[in-house]
Formats: sequence, C-alpha cells, structure tokens
Amino acid sequence: MYTMQNNCRCGAVGDMENKIRIRFELTDLNGYNYISESTTEVFPDMGETELTVIGEQLNTFLKQCSYTRKNDYIFMEDITEEEYDALTDYLHELRKD
Repeated sequence: MYTMQNNCRCGAVGDMENKIRIRFELTDLNGYNYISESTTEVFPDMGETELTVIGEQLNTFLKQCSYTRKNDYIFMEDITEEEYDALTDYLHELRKD
C-alpha cells in the first residue's frame, strides 16, 4: 500500500509562499513501513510545478525503499484520458525494441 499526501500547503507567510509539504508512506509485502516527509520549495520561475517536484520526490523515495522498477523515472504530468491512451500506445511501441 502506498499513500501520498500533499494536503499541507504552507500559506503565504513570508518566504513560505512556494513551499509544500510532501509525505510518502509505503508498506512492502514483508510488512516493512517506509515513511518520508519533507518540506520543499517550488520554483515556478525555473519551470518547476508542484507536480514535477512531487514526481522527483516520489522517484527518490522509491529508490530509497529499494522499490524495483524497470526505469529510473515515473512520469507525472496532468493529462487527459485521451492523452494517457496515446502516451501508453507510444511507449509500448517505443519499448518493443
């Protein structure tokens, strides 16, 4: 089971305006529980979004938990169902090699 919480945003208090708190929790099949919680800043002027920062943090967390994955990154982007289907088809074709 894995849960992600991004519901504790710091309000517009001084330099806290662009900070978010992220928490990941993973319990593996052996019952080991891994938790990571961090407060980090999002830099929109540098092209970052909350979603990209969460994605980077998620990738780091899964590596720290020794979560076996075929590739290095999990793609996190806000897409429509139609775009999801198109990307899935494209990745399937790309990975056939």
